[in-house]
Amino acid sequence: MAAVLLLSGCSAVNEATFDPTEEVSSDRTAELNRELRSMPSLEVTLEEYRELRRRLAREIEAIAPGVRFVPKADPADRFPDDRGLCSGEWLRTDGETVYLDNWTSAVPIDDEAWPAASDLVRAASGKLGVGHESSLKSSPGNREVRFTNSQNASVELLSWKAAVISIRTPCRLADGPAVPTPPGADEGASSAGEG
Repeated sequence: MAAVLLLSGCSAVNEATFDPTEEVSSDRTAELNRELRSMPSLEVTLEEYRELRRRLAREIEAIAPGVRFVPKADPADRFPDDRGLCSGEWLRTDGETVYLDNWTSAVPIDDEAWPAASDLVRAASGKLGVGHESSLKSSPGNREVRFTNSQNASVELLSWKAAVISIRTPCRLADGPAVPTPPGADEGASSAGEG
C-alpha cells in the first residue's frame, strides 16, 4: 500500500507568527508602499542591523566562555548577505529584505550563560521594534530563541553544537542595486575587539 501526498500552490506566510496571511488587496499594497517610502532605506537599515550583529557577538562573547563568533561567508565574498523579497502582507510591495550572513561560533553558549545571552538579544531586538518572541528550542544544551516583527525582521540566537546569530532586516525600499561590502567592514567580533 502506498500513500501519496500531493501539494500544490503556495501561500504567503506572516513571518511574525508563521501563520498563513490573507490575500492582500492592491489598496493595502499601495498603502504599505507609501509606508515604506517614509521609512529609512534598506541600505541604512542594513547598516543598523549589521551593527546589531557586531554588538551582540561582542557582548555574548564577553559572557559566554570560549564563544568566538566569525562570519560564515568566505572573506573574499563581496556580497555575503542575501537580498530577497519581503513576505507576508509585504510580499507584493516594492520592498526588499536582507538575510545577513550568519555569524557562528564553534563553541556553543553553555546553559549557564544562555539566560544572559538571550536577555541581551531580547533587549537589543526590542530597541529596534523586533519584539515578538518565540522560544523554538529550550532543552539543556539545545536552545533557540527568535524575535520577529510584522515588517519581516528577525533576530535569532541558536546554540547546540555551535552558536549562531542569524538576522533578517525588516522590509525596506532599496536606494539602488546591492553594493559590495567594503573589505574589513564586517569582520567578526573577536577580531574587531582585539588590538
